[in-house]
Parts: sequence; C-alpha cells; structure tokens
Amino acid sequence: MNAVSVETVSRTMEALFAREGRSIVYRDRATGQDLVVSPPSAASAAGLLPAFVVAGEAVWREATGNGFSLDIVRDPQSLLGYRLQGIGAGHFATVMLATMEAAAQVAGPAAIVVNELNALWSATTDRIERRTRFSARVGLGPAP
Repeated sequence: MNAVSVETVSRTMEALFAREGRSIVYRDRATGQDLVVSPPSAASAAGLLPAFVVAGEAVWREATGNGFSLDIVRDPQSLLGYRLQGIGAGHFATVMLATMEAAAQVAGPAAIVVNELNALWSATTDRIERRTRFSARVGLGPAP
C-alpha cells in the first residue's frame, strides 16, 4: 500500500462538501448550539478532516480488515485539538470512498452532523471486536 496525500484528500473533500450543498454541523454539547462549519474548515487537516477520515478508516477496516495507518497529532491550534498529518497506507480511491461512506452514513436530509461520526466509529469498532472475539472462540482465526 502507498501513502496518500492528505492535501489531495482535503481538497477533494472540500469540493464534495461544497457541491453537496448540505450544511456541515457540529453540535456543541456544552452550549446546545449547532455550529455550521464551512466546507474549507470541515475538509482541513486541522479542521474536521481527522474525524471524517478516522470514521472512514473504521468503515474500511470493518470491510477489509485493513486501516490507513493514520498519523494524527495533537494540535492546540486546530479546530478539535487534532490535525491529520499523514495517511500512510491505502490508496486515494479507498480512502475517499470509505470517508465518503462515513459522511453519507451520518448525513441527514439537511446536514452532515459531525458528532455522529463518533457514534459510527464506536459502533463499527464494537462490531469488529465482537467478530474478532467470536472468531477466536470458535477457532476461525482473525476476522477482517
């Protein structure tokens, strides 16, 4: 597998968000407000892109057993405190398709609700872990 350009993923996600026309919403649980995030901020490596790509990676891992070797670092200057620094494995198409699928799964009729990416990641990770435990218990070897 090859490294994938974070910048290329960012630009492509920005174009997709802009073309889609749905709002990108972050629900601030502290204030109860819905904050609308612009496509450039949502697609930025220091914006919401880490959340989208992590959710996409979970979707891909559940389907194939493989991840994207994400390099995510703490960054106090970023929107959520983390920045996507690198995508070490996969191909552009797989990263994009999985990330687009994750976004589609959390999208409502009017908005993509970013907070729902965590629920998507958690549910996917739980299914992978249950399948792995089941496979180990019945002697099937590792599950994808």
